[in-house]
Amino acid sequence: MSDNKTIYKYMTKYNIQLYLFGSARVSKKPNDLDILLIYPDISKVTEALELKKELISYLQELNCKDIHMVLMTVQENDEINFVKKEGAIRFNICRKGE
Repeated sequence: MSDNKTIYKYMTKYNIQLYLFGSARVSKKPNDLDILLIYPDISKVTEALELKKELISYLQELNCKDIHMVLMTVQENDEINFVKKEGAIRFNICRKGE
């Protein structure tokens, strides 16, 4: 069973940021969940993919339906300015009990 301790570990240890964008950002009942995962650079792609897997598993346990994840490096985001263009909202996951 996944838990947010694993997700928190990946986010803090590998400096990975998560953003919410799309309809879930503005709707109380969105059809899907769009998440942007920004990781430092290509050397951390394995960790980013593992976090993606853990996060999808965690969200499915919470009964979230259609989950769409976009992964990009900090440099890629800087080049296309995805966060700003999409009005993405950064969110954090705290360890349980905090």
